[in-house]
Amino acid sequence: MRYVEVNPRDDVDFVALVDSLSEDTERPQDLQRLLRKSHPSAVVRARELAAETHEVWYVYRDGTWRRPGSGQTG
Repeated sequence: MRYVEVNPRDDVDFVALVDSLSEDTERPQDLQRLLRKSHPSAVVRARELAAETHEVWYVYRDGTWRRPGSGQTG
């Protein structure tokens, strides 16, 4: 099972894009490559914690975390 944490979460178009692309993507770097076609600064990182039973990917539209309320590219 994989969880994808998207930032900023309030950019509904970006979240929808991540959701649709991540379904068929096996590796974080593949999702990042696809996202960068429309969001050149996008970064996707896998969380790597020992003994974790599920995969977690962090997806940052702008390359780093943005505070809530910054959903639209400005």
